[in-house]
Amino acid sequence: MKKYILFEEYITLGQVLKELGLISTGGQAKIFLAENEGNIFYNGEAENRRGKKLRDGDLLEFPTFDLKVTFEQADADAIKEHEAEKVEEARVKAIVKKMNAENKTTKPAKKAPPRFPGRK
Repeated sequence: MKKYILFEEYITLGQVLKELGLISTGGQAKIFLAENEGNIFYNGEAENRRGKKLRDGDLLEFPTFDLKVTFEQADADAIKEHEAEKVEEARVKAIVKKMNAENKTTKPAKKAPPRFPGRK
């Protein structure tokens, strides 16, 4: 059984599918759920709504993949650490974006085609 730590109040089923690596993009959630209809269980009931909110104490089961996931709310220290990681990630992204902008090579200006004598 896998434990999923929640840093927000809830997470949607579509987001969980992506984070578990069952799909690679959020847009694939609808297709995945349609293909696996009746094989995904939320607290013992079949579930196929990608927007279904999963909260602390919920159980999500994927019998086809032999996977069970329980959801647990993060404690205050874990939330604080998670927020610090998000701030650091944003800081690094900003640095990389700035470096990329500074290092961007400018394309040379287009030169006029050569003129040959006698041609206009």
